Parts: sequence; structure tokens; C-alpha cells
Amino acid sequence: MEVREIDWESRITPEVVKQFQTDGVVFFDQLIHPLWLQLVEMGIGRIMNGAGRKQMFFAGEEGAFIDTVRNWDITPEFQRLTYDSPIADILGRLIGSPRVWLLFDHVFVKDAGNCKRTPWHQDLTYWPVAGTQIASMWITIDPVPKHECLEYIAGSHRGPLYDGFDPPRAGEDPTLPFYGEGFPRLPDIEATRSQWDIRSWDITPGDVIVFHPGVLHGGGPTSQGRKRRTLSVRVFGEDVVFASRPPTRPTAPRTPGLQLQLKPGDPLRHPYYPRLRPLPANQRADFYE
Repeated sequence: MEVREIDWESRITPEVVKQFQTDGVVFFDQLIHPLWLQLVEMGIGRIMNGAGRKQMFFAGEEGAFIDTVRNWDITPEFQRLTYDSPIADILGRLIGSPRVWLLFDHVFVKDAGNCKRTPWHQDLTYWPVAGTQIASMWITIDPVPKHECLEYIAGSHRGPLYDGFDPPRAGEDPTLPFYGEGFPRLPDIEATRSQWDIRSWDITPGDVIVFHPGVLHGGGPTSQGRKRRTLSVRVFGEDVVFASRPPTRPTAPRTPGLQLQLKPGDPLRHPYYPRLRPLPANQRADFYE
């Protein structure tokens, strides 16, 4: 039987692009082929069994879970996924940029059951970048019911930008600030949920969520016996530049030396950020020509 790629191009309509610009988040059912999900699962397995750069949320507590970033350079499965699959093309179409770079890969593993929710936050607060052409694709290889899905506040990417939560102290108070200066403190969204336009979905592997990193979002908990293994592919386009953040804490993920080579406002071009589209010449020559 012939195996065909999913027709993603017909799904990225002008209306969907407008929705992404307005809401900052869009859901797509069955947009990623199961064969690409195999690469996601294999890559997460390699990271969890090897030397991936891991940190633990709620360490020492029931419901702790693993967060690991920027493993692309040591994970050939993620390299093939981002070069060969249509993920970069999909995201490039949504952000309106024919040139697409990888900001970083980000894996979350909640596999102990009874994992706590990820506190509300905006990713952009932690990253030393600014611009409009930026997006993350959230890909899970496990079924996720709506009440355990990542939740998003539609339109919140249009401002304001809040301070981030502080991961080591998240169990104490999920609004405690990461930097402690430069940004307003996070509101207590869980205590005022009815005041916000919160979106979430039932997820089946192959479904994806694409969101702007300025959108307020937080992850639902996992119940006993359930697990959630997720990869977020984070990319940016031509208008994204290096931006400063308060000096009280390093930005995440850590990028030593970046600020010695770029000044605020410079285009974000650095070996930390490999270009995915157009496909680099060495990829074309080595594998496709």
C-alpha cells in the first residue's frame, strides 16, 4: 500500500493564519504523520536514556517531571525530523517567513502519574529574542484528555509580557518571579480562571498545537497511571532579533557567549540557531542530490 504524506498545505489557509495572528494559538487534528511521530518517540527515548540536559520541576515532590532543552545537536532523530518532515514548512507558513531557523527543541516528560500542572507563564519572557515571526509546535506522542492538556489564553501574546515563574520555587508559589525586575508579576490565573479566554483540546497523537511564545499557557496535571511525553519544536523567521532581558538571571536555555557577539536589535544569526528552511546546502548535497 502506498504511504503518503499528510496534505498539510490545504490546512494552512489564510483564515488559519489570521486566527494564529489574532489568538496566538491554533489546534490541528492529525497534521503529523505517524512515521514522523516515531522519530519523536525515538529522540525522546535517546535523551531520557542518555546525557540529555535535564532539569526537574517540583524536585523531591510527588508529581515531579522532567524538562530538557536544546538536545538537537546530540539527537539525530530530532535533526532528521526538523530537516525532513514538513514541520518547518508548516510553521514557516503560519509565521509568514520563507526562511526558518530552529530556536531550540524542548522535551517534557511526565511519566510518574499524579504530575503537577506546569504553572502559567509566557515562554518569551525567558528567551533573549523579540519579533513577530516566532512559533512553537507542541507534539505529544501520548493521548491527552482535555483536562490534562496544555491550556492557552487566547490573545494574550498581544501583551503585557509578564515576569516568568521561578521553576525551583514553583511548588511554593507559581507566581514568584524569575527575574524580579523589568516585568510585572504574573497574575494568579488559577484563582481567576473565569476571567480568561482559556483554550484546550482532547489530543490524539498526530494532533498538534501551534502557539506564539507570548501566549500565556500552562500544562494540565497528569492523573495516576497516565504519562505525557511531549516535544515542542520552536522556530523563528526573518524579523526576529536578539533582545536583552534583566541581568538578575540567565535567559533560558542558557546561551553562553551570545551576548558577546550580538547586541540588542541584531538579527538572530548564530550557530546556536541552525537554519531549517531553505534546506541548507550541505543537507541537499549529502542526502538529496
